[in-house]
Amino acid sequence: MAQRMHLRLSPEVMAKFEDYSPEERIRAEQCQLREVKVLSDKSAIVTFAFKVDVYYCNASGNLHGGAQSSIFDMCTSIALQAIGKKDFWLNGGVTRVITVNCLRPAPEGEDLLLECEVVQMGRNLALTQGVLKREKDGVIVSTCEHHKAAVPTKPGWKL
Repeated sequence: MAQRMHLRLSPEVMAKFEDYSPEERIRAEQCQLREVKVLSDKSAIVTFAFKVDVYYCNASGNLHGGAQSSIFDMCTSIALQAIGKKDFWLNGGVTRVITVNCLRPAPEGEDLLLECEVVQMGRNLALTQGVLKREKDGVIVSTCEHHKAAVPTKPGWKL
């Protein structure tokens, strides 16, 4: 990717994180945000864009399936911030089940779009989905279904 995704936030950002708007929360995560659509108080679609970096490729020069799983994990979790409620899913929770289906290769240098949908979000559980597409023609590269559980942040843990 042209810009690596980082989930650790500075102490200054974390101190104000819960007061940020949904878009400010997502931008704080240092992802290349394309669009945020809030569909309801528990559903949203967040779109990210990135270029396949050699760092995330396998020996054949294509985006590695494990890297796709990690990207889906991070971005679908970040998408939970689109709901924007104070004290609600601020740490993105933990994965219960993540299923990734790799459908076709994405070679190094390919521009991709990742659409992450918060399908349902409750107090303790959430379901997100992701679709990774080639930007040039919208052809699907891979899909994801991600079940999450809300957990409190460990005392003293720094994001």
